[in-house]
Amino acid sequence: MIIYILKSTYKTYHGKIGYFCLGLLIISSLVHTWLLGNIWPENIYDPIVGFDIEMFPHPTTPSSSHFLGTDPLGRDVLSMLMAGSRPLIQLSIFSFFIGIATSLFFGTTIPFILKRTDKIIKEVSSSLILISPPIILLILGTGDFTDKLSPSLVGIIYGFMSGLGICYLVVRSKVIEVSTQEFITASKLLGARNFYIATKHIMPIVVPYSVSYMLASTTYGILAYGFASFYGQVGWTPNWGMMIYDAITYGSYLGGVNYWNLLPPTVGFILCASSFYFLSISVKKQFGISI
Repeated sequence: MIIYILKSTYKTYHGKIGYFCLGLLIISSLVHTWLLGNIWPENIYDPIVGFDIEMFPHPTTPSSSHFLGTDPLGRDVLSMLMAGSRPLIQLSIFSFFIGIATSLFFGTTIPFILKRTDKIIKEVSSSLILISPPIILLILGTGDFTDKLSPSLVGIIYGFMSGLGICYLVVRSKVIEVSTQEFITASKLLGARNFYIATKHIMPIVVPYSVSYMLASTTYGILAYGFASFYGQVGWTPNWGMMIYDAITYGSYLGGVNYWNLLPPTVGFILCASSFYFLSISVKKQFGISI
């Protein structure tokens, strides 16, 4: 069902834009791995420890050897930009699927089967909406836990928070609406168990709602990761937040801020967030979701 939904999103121009942006990020990540392994010398183009001793002073503007210039620490901006797409892709995938699984399972079964428990989960979900993900990442990213806060782990944390937060409430409201339909009553009269009705009859109806809102929530996860990476709270990994921080912090001491260091990661964040946002709009349009 989810695969069918994702395929159908390509029929709208919103979906085409979303897939195009996402495809650029995936291709750039794969090309970066190939370039480092075959063409680019690792000591110059490594996104973390690379340094070009022939270019001075850093940062430098775009040139034939560095198409987007170098940052204040002498690293190639294009290499950092391409490498920074990989952690966000990992985060997005984990966040999306963890959120889908959480919202569909709990959002479908609990309101329909465990109605007393649903009252408690509803309050928990409402409280999760008020918790700012960047604040959570900053708290988790302090101390020795910083090196363990990988993009996939951030995706799992954010996916669970989103799936049990606003996405749960959206799915829950639709489940309550569908549970009063005549075909549900007919299924009960025919002897179908509540779990069977919830998973076989109700869940397929609410899947588009979960997919749409998790795609939208993933954009906030991307921004939250960028916010945390700017402050170095997500471990020592190539990311666009670190690029912006280094350009501002070290640039003020080493020759001034080069705007070629700020524009690429900014465009990267826009492309990554826009891809999931446009896919979310496409799902809503394809399935007539108005809430």
